[in-house]
Amino acid sequence: MKLKNKILAFTLAMCSFSVAAKTTIELYKSPTCGCCKEWAAIMEEKGYNVNVHHQNDWSEIKKEFALPAQLQSCHSAVIDGYLIEGHVPEADIARLLKERPDEISGIAAPGMPKDSPGMAAPGVEYQNFKVISFSEQGLGLYNQY
Repeated sequence: MKLKNKILAFTLAMCSFSVAAKTTIELYKSPTCGCCKEWAAIMEEKGYNVNVHHQNDWSEIKKEFALPAQLQSCHSAVIDGYLIEGHVPEADIARLLKERPDEISGIAAPGMPKDSPGMAAPGVEYQNFKVISFSEQGLGLYNQY
């Protein structure tokens, strides 16, 4: 019986740790944008907490992270000090949070790529777009689909 209680206590501790360890995404989007809502749902399914801020103008956030105009998309998200612009796949966000590079401000999927998360039909593979890293020093290819 003691072993059973220890296993139960360990399991409960691990569950509460994983809940506390969830990363929070601050998502800035238009109140009427449906694809942004879909992207948020995907992030929630992957275990992130998503706080949605419905706004018509969040240009100050883009300026704060020195987002180049050519990388803009329909929504912006702030995650642990990085800007995530547009329909960036969760795998790229997870990589960013694991590696935590100092030399970039964030990553972006410019525009609204047809086969990106939140834009692609369910079951369609992400394809035909790039994820770009950015900083005040320049741009770089972060991933390609």
